[in-house]
Amino acid sequence: MVECVYCAEIFSFSEIQGHIDCCEKKNNSDSTAEETFENPPSGSSEETRAGTSAAASSSSNQHPLEENQSNSSEVFTYNDFSEWTTEPDVYKAANMFRRHLLNNAELKPELVARLDLRSTEEDREREILTFYKKPGIDWASPFSVILSGDTAVGDGVKRHFLSMVMEKIQFGFDLDLESTGRTLLFNGTGDHKVPSTSRPLIDGDLFRVAGHAIGHSFIHGGPRFTGLSPAMLQQIVGSNEESAALELSDCPDTDVVDVVSILDSQRELTPQERCEVNNLAFSWDLPRISNNNRRWLAEKILQHAVIERRRTQMKQLRRGLKDSGVVTMIKEHPALVEVLFPRSAEQVMDSQTILKRIIWPMPDSEDEDDHSNMEETCLVTGFLRDYIEKGSSQELQLLLKFWTGWSIPPQHLYVEVSPEITLPVTSTCLTTLKLPLPKLPGIQRKPGSICEIYRVWVWDDLIRVI
Repeated sequence: MVECVYCAEIFSFSEIQGHIDCCEKKNNSDSTAEETFENPPSGSSEETRAGTSAAASSSSNQHPLEENQSNSSEVFTYNDFSEWTTEPDVYKAANMFRRHLLNNAELKPELVARLDLRSTEEDREREILTFYKKPGIDWASPFSVILSGDTAVGDGVKRHFLSMVMEKIQFGFDLDLESTGRTLLFNGTGDHKVPSTSRPLIDGDLFRVAGHAIGHSFIHGGPRFTGLSPAMLQQIVGSNEESAALELSDCPDTDVVDVVSILDSQRELTPQERCEVNNLAFSWDLPRISNNNRRWLAEKILQHAVIERRRTQMKQLRRGLKDSGVVTMIKEHPALVEVLFPRSAEQVMDSQTILKRIIWPMPDSEDEDDHSNMEETCLVTGFLRDYIEKGSSQELQLLLKFWTGWSIPPQHLYVEVSPEITLPVTSTCLTTLKLPLPKLPGIQRKPGSICEIYRVWVWDDLIRVI
């Protein structure tokens, strides 16, 4: 889902473009009636080459569009805070609640996250975990990120930080806390992710840390945790465990899945299969299999494997969400849990969502050299367009993350082509992607040669970075 920078309402990727066109016209007409705007304020940006670090691409001053977005809380006003509890549109209701938290905390001391880019990935992950383990924090407080070893500042760095944190919460840390080479907080695939049963993660209170991070990212408009099992969502809402709608896909343990599948089958079990079922049942204080309890035993085993073995983890996660302030939203409006934890299908990115937002380079009417280079510029941007049109949803999300700092599309994406750079460069605060125009000393500058050399020298490098 995407937030409109003018009215702060939430729309799907497919709906946002049509809405923004109308909303932008209305906003511009209202602004013109009040005052006449001159040249927008100038700002400088800190750029980082793609081969070095996408995280450090940002700007010290905000783009005018981003100023509208950061001040959109002034546009979004309502007299009674309780209105969000009766708002039928769950995305609008969640946004109303989020704005309320931000408005109440706007005068509080700034919350600053620090990452040392000169350290190892594991050390940076420890810094992230330490940051989200802090007690007594109002996670709606004004938020900024400082990158030690780099001068990059601004919203682009903040976007990258929240995107990186949520990616690690969802897909795992490089820290080897379990002696397995990688630490996964959640297991499972698709829309059936469940907390890990690892004892070190429980003892380290890391699911409370995950709750802090998920709530913090939501409050500040960042990426959401996608694909949490519906059974786990019911636990967050506070539903009765006995009424949880469980599916076999919710269980990531293959040995349990095999046993439940055996019990669900209609055939007569072999002695070996009966032994496997009874061994698992005895280990969880359940009765042995009989001709009358096969279905009941299958349900009990699945409930124990998915719900009971993860009760502590879910308590920690819910406590972390409570610390961040978002549990109130879920208590008052349970349907909003699906906004906080969206389904995977809602995050699918299509090429038109990106292409409609791109502002392509145009020649300067007063610069004759600019006109002569326009054909080569079009060849260069053609690679980008072709990649976007053919890219998968995952590839497009990675491209957008490289371009803007996270995979949430802004209103406008800017493309520039420059002969002054040799590798693609991003300015994430300005949502600008700069592509190099190769210099060919001693070689005739023909469109064909530019096309081939750009493919070999530049575009392949960009794809490897993404």
